[in-house]
Amino acid sequence: MLRKNSIFIKIVILMLSGILILSFVLMLASSSISERILLNQVVQSASANMKLAKDDLVNYNTEVVNMMIQINRSKEFKNYITKPAVTSLEQANLVLALGKYIDLYKDYLSPENSHIIVSALPGTGGRHYSSNSLKWDKIPQDIVSTYMTVDGAIPNTIRYNGSSNLFNETVRYSNYMFATKPLIDRNNWMYGYVVVVMDELNIAQKYKPYVSEGITISLISSSGTVLSSSIKESINKQNIPLLGNAKRASQQQSGIWSDGDNKQTYISYYLPQFDAYLLEEIDQLTAFAPLYKISSEIFKVVGVVLVISLLFVYSFSKRITQPLYKLVKTMQSTKGDNLKFHPLQEGGGYETNVLTKSYNRMIKEIDQYTDKLVYEQNERRKADLNALQMQINPHFLYNTLSSIKYLAKMHRSDQVDQTINSLISMLQSTLGSTEDQITLEAEIETLKHYVFINQIRYGEQFRVHYEIAEECLPLLVPKLIIQPFVENAFFHAFPGHSSGNIHLFARQLDDELTIEIMDDGIGMPSTMEDVKEKKKHRLSGIGINNVHDRIRLLFGPSYGVQIESEEGYGTVIRMRLPARK
Repeated sequence: MLRKNSIFIKIVILMLSGILILSFVLMLASSSISERILLNQVVQSASANMKLAKDDLVNYNTEVVNMMIQINRSKEFKNYITKPAVTSLEQANLVLALGKYIDLYKDYLSPENSHIIVSALPGTGGRHYSSNSLKWDKIPQDIVSTYMTVDGAIPNTIRYNGSSNLFNETVRYSNYMFATKPLIDRNNWMYGYVVVVMDELNIAQKYKPYVSEGITISLISSSGTVLSSSIKESINKQNIPLLGNAKRASQQQSGIWSDGDNKQTYISYYLPQFDAYLLEEIDQLTAFAPLYKISSEIFKVVGVVLVISLLFVYSFSKRITQPLYKLVKTMQSTKGDNLKFHPLQEGGGYETNVLTKSYNRMIKEIDQYTDKLVYEQNERRKADLNALQMQINPHFLYNTLSSIKYLAKMHRSDQVDQTINSLISMLQSTLGSTEDQITLEAEIETLKHYVFINQIRYGEQFRVHYEIAEECLPLLVPKLIIQPFVENAFFHAFPGHSSGNIHLFARQLDDELTIEIMDDGIGMPSTMEDVKEKKKHRLSGIGINNVHDRIRLLFGPSYGVQIESEEGYGTVIRMRLPARK
């Protein structure tokens, strides 16, 4: 059921008013907004197309690289251009071997619309090979010195170059570019070079589908020479400003840079395989001329819409959200130990009042639950202590009384008296009081009575050694936290042994008390989970788990029991507690 003061009604009124205003604006500016969206789409599409063209060029470079590597590995090419041949028969053998090799690997050595030149170094008296059927014997002599030498050295890399006259007498292409690579043997000795002369159309066809009115695409080397371009007149010419634009665009994260002053957008990607930049120029004045005729109108309309919308939304949202803000402020100031109720707002909306009532009800339930939880935790601690106190093994009592009876028959009245006193002291400390914590000194005294009774039963070959720091004696510890571990050591650490030792250590470090029970028995499970699963340790295991859970319950998860044990070497029980007096 809708109410007149509900937030839903107010939002509907707000939305309707906003839609009316936006619809009026859209009717006036729909054409201009569409043009602007189209501009963004064209730039995004052009960027995607450039990536496709880049991938095609990289694939084309891979073909060139594979061909050059194949030639570099070929001993037939090496023998043909470098091996001396005195007789006609030797020369014929070299030619036949090379011909067989070329026929075998012709798929690798014949890129489309290109030819190769393999030549020995100038001045060495070697031969050369050209796949150009027009003038295969016309080889420029300055290729190495002009196009392959950098700072006096010849790097073992593939270099792409452009030239308008180097091969103009031998190639049939309108425009061309060429790639060079030195031929290096296994001893890093350069015995020749390979040149791939390519029709520039091989490069241009990779990006030709993406060229349109106002869009120009070029491949420009890092030295500023235009290797390929949709504007053919610019090929093989230096264009340093264009190179600067290409570098600046490629340095952008998206590879796109717009020159707002000149209305130019550049999309550029650096191709390390060519040591060149693939650059797309978008002349916005030509490609998007209609956009700029109405751009000033767009800003005016958008400005007016923003001002009106901001005033309108601010006025209504403030009235709607003020009650909610007060509720949120109350909720933010509410903490675990300071739960606050929020008063109902008479002028607030229906939904706000419902939220307030629900919040107040939740606070009340949390208070009740907290009180209940505290009560249950206290009861659980008492129950844990009672459970541990009732954990005196009936067999232990039976065996102790049997030992007393035996001592009485043997007229060992002193030991009878001591044993009965120790049993009484144990029962008084475990069953006669309900204190949750006692001093470590009192805990040790109770433990000594337990040890004495067991030594009466089994003899003194199982010894317990106490090394307790004096400052630890007045510290408080949970009641009965040591006896379960000593009991476990007595009954499970020394099966079949004639003797054994149990060491008890206690020390204080800063604000932490550490108690360790160490035996030299057969070992035991090394984790609390293993102890829980060990059925044969049922009685002692319950005591161990009880101690661990009680410590964590009293002092937090950073304290508790750790068990370190290794089969055949004994067990160490380590308890960590806060040092409290």
